[in-house]
Amino acid sequence: MKPYFSIGEMSKLNNIPIQTLRYYDKIDLFKPNYVNPENNYRYYTIKQFFYLDIIKYLKYIGTPLEEMKKIIESNPESMYSFLDKQEITIQEKIRKLQDSQLLINKRKSQLYEQLLLQKRKLGVVYKRTIEERFILKVSCDQVNPHDNPDLYIRKLATVLEKEGSMVDNHYGCIYPLKNYSHSQEIYYDAVYTSIIEEPKIDLPLDIKVDTLPEGEYICIAFEWSPEDYYTYYTKLLETIKKAHVSTNGFVYEVSLPNNYTSSKEENFITELQISINR
Repeated sequence: MKPYFSIGEMSKLNNIPIQTLRYYDKIDLFKPNYVNPENNYRYYTIKQFFYLDIIKYLKYIGTPLEEMKKIIESNPESMYSFLDKQEITIQEKIRKLQDSQLLINKRKSQLYEQLLLQKRKLGVVYKRTIEERFILKVSCDQVNPHDNPDLYIRKLATVLEKEGSMVDNHYGCIYPLKNYSHSQEIYYDAVYTSIIEEPKIDLPLDIKVDTLPEGEYICIAFEWSPEDYYTYYTKLLETIKKAHVSTNGFVYEVSLPNNYTSSKEENFITELQISINR
């Protein structure tokens, strides 16, 4: 068996670039067993393959170089402790990736729903089935269709970002279904956003997790306009009264953006959804 391996042979046998081996030598992470003083050629022994495998493993699981140096110089107990912490870190990364996948799937579903909504004839009352939705909602009593609810959305975003999650740009408002004289009389009970799972942190008193029921809804969609809002609301309410439809007594207002750039004027399609009692 050969006593020494050149840096080129070490590179080929261990599937690692020569430049990487030189860099590891430079930072004192993995040094050759012998350096020829006449030509500075690096030589390694077969016993060093084992230690290089450890470095490759640590690199594979995302260990920083400085951390690698400490681990290699430590004992098995320290290595075990490190791997235990690394496992927790990886599990958290997996959880975030799974959450990201769920967010993508949910957003795709919302966009598909939005595309269907855009194909509907606006200003016409219709029925459709909506699946159960989990929401995070914040109480409010001084916001109506003529106001901007963004400050309340930021409250929800703060909670979700502390969780390491993101606020959905699909948000809505809830208010009682009843007779109003004009839209200025409509005040939202809550502003909400969709969530995948219940936050694990303590919530402020004005923020709660809730569920919007699955089932058939009676709806109307229109291009967002505070001036025309009352007209569409009244049309929906009158249809419910004439048809003697039994509802849960709440309006779920959802607004979906038609563009995603701040350089364009705001353009939303709004849908008013009312759950029909079974």
